[in-house]
Amino acid sequence: MIFMGKLKVWFEDNFSKVKFYDYILWKNYLSVLGIISSIVTLISFFATAQSMKINIRCVVTMFIVILILLFMCMWWSANHQKCVRLKINNTKIQIQEGNIFGLLDKEPENRKDEISVIAVNDYYDTIVDDRIIAKKTLHGQYIDRIVQAGKLEKLEHTIETDEILNKEGNCIEVPDRIRGRKIKYSIGSVVEFESYVLAAFTKFNENNKAYLSAEEYTGFWMRFWENIDEIYAGRTINIPLMGAGIARFRNGKPSKQELLEVMLWSLKISGFHNTYGDKQINIVIYKSDIDDLDFYHIQHNQNFK
Repeated sequence: MIFMGKLKVWFEDNFSKVKFYDYILWKNYLSVLGIISSIVTLISFFATAQSMKINIRCVVTMFIVILILLFMCMWWSANHQKCVRLKINNTKIQIQEGNIFGLLDKEPENRKDEISVIAVNDYYDTIVDDRIIAKKTLHGQYIDRIVQAGKLEKLEHTIETDEILNKEGNCIEVPDRIRGRKIKYSIGSVVEFESYVLAAFTKFNENNKAYLSAEEYTGFWMRFWENIDEIYAGRTINIPLMGAGIARFRNGKPSKQELLEVMLWSLKISGFHNTYGDKQINIVIYKSDIDDLDFYHIQHNQNFK
């Protein structure tokens, strides 16, 4: 009983994303069988089991074992896929594990033609105190880096003077706000500072608590693709999986899989494309989120082709 219990846990840990009866898995498996069948048929034209002095029973048994092993390998691989390469709107998309800061820090000379996106609140606040901005968030980590580099005033000046960010109708003044900046920007707004693009992602309520609804999440991406199109200038864009860390999702919190799929779906219908040479969009997934994502079904989703 103990062994069976452990086996059940192991099975759930390793085969929970793509089930045994999964349609796409079997479709791909049968496609491979078709190729194998064609090869076997071709060989049979030139030789028979008798002429090759082969035991038919052994051949059949071995063939069945190979087919079972092939299916198990495909099933295992489908459940443990860790990255995806897609092409949406003729734009190359790569989804893989990584760290949004590590990309530009690791090879700065080789990544001069790249920009990385950081999600911020709709006030573009710069106070990291675990009340306005939490230190553990990408927003908080980014501001800490800016402070350490002595560039906070320069960043705030850029936010206040950027023509695209501060265009008419994109921001409103909130004079009664006690802490933080007093200009509120539309969700999906973007401003570039050095190699990073700050995107207004979450809304703040009167208690400085970040929140977002599923509808607003979709709306963010539609406006983001429109706005990033104005400033990316044919560069590779690095984007983290946004929304995974938000605790206050109105109308129920989407899964990480749903967040990623909405992101890809919005890219497709937005018409945004980055077809400049070898440039692409990199979607960066934290290591802690990798196991929550089903890359196999994203890879074979016809809506993303």
